[in-house]
Formats: sequence, C-alpha cells, structure tokens
Amino acid sequence: MSLENQDDLVPLRALANPLRIRIVSLLTGASMSATEVADELGIAHASASYHLRQLAKAGFLQQTEERPRAGKGRPQLLYRYDPSSGERLDRSEGQQLLHQAMSTDLARRLAETARRRTSMDAEVWLARPVWEEIVGLIDQAVALLHDKAGPPHDGVKVSMTALLLELRDER
Repeated sequence: MSLENQDDLVPLRALANPLRIRIVSLLTGASMSATEVADELGIAHASASYHLRQLAKAGFLQQTEERPRAGKGRPQLLYRYDPSSGERLDRSEGQQLLHQAMSTDLARRLAETARRRTSMDAEVWLARPVWEEIVGLIDQAVALLHDKAGPPHDGVKVSMTALLLELRDER
C-alpha cells in the first residue's frame, strides 16, 4: 500500500472501547447528536461528545448535518456511521484490543437478552468452496442488517455478532 493511501485507513484501535462499539452500532440506524447518544446510552453529554469526535476523527462516523438550537449556542452536530469505514480498516494493529472490547460488549448484550433467536459455535473442517459460500452469506446478512437498521425504539432492538475465523492448522 502506498503512503498516500495509508492516510485513508481507519484505525481499528479507535473502536477498542465497548462504549465506542455501542455508539457505532447506535449510529448505524440514524443520525444523532451527542445529546441524543448520551440520553440513549445513559452517559454524560461530555463523554458522548468526546467519543463521537474521536470516532469521526478516526473515520468511523461522518457528520451528516447541523441542527440549529433554539436560542443561543452552536448548532448540534449530527453523526452517522460511515459503512465504507469497514472497507478501509487498518488491520495491522489494534485487533486484539478490538476483540477484547467486543467480548466485553457481547457479555453486556448477553445479559440484556430477552429472546435468543439463533446461535452456534463450531470448530470444523470445510472444503474451501463451502467456507467461501458461508463467508459470502454472512457478509450479505451483515450488509442487510446495516442497510435496514432504523433509529432507536423503531422496531425490535436486536444484536448480531458475526466473527468468522480461519484457524491455523497446528498439525
């Protein structure tokens, strides 16, 4: 990769915080302000604002618009998840930190589960074409989830975690 393209990379380690994972998930379905994010996640406005700025600076979020405030003060900035950030992830570092943050957030979501729809765990051997088909199907499901996600409280609150790993053959 050339040096000029490295500036376009999204640093994976910027997501290595369970709260930031929740913010990115929340902003997949709707553009929101720091106040709305803070209210939805039950955190301080200053914390929401800080994390939104950091995620935007890292390339995970894009500012979508400014909402004028009644009275004085700066307009509210609205942010939304940038789905193209997934294609620009810098996978050279930060993966272990991200996986730890994902595990922490998964534990939170499991504790909040009202109804388990499906789950599976497997460590198996598959023919390469079958494995590639499965990866493609999961990619389609992830794209559909992001494409159809709506604003908070508009529909069923769901969680999807997809982690497909190609393991080393230690024999």
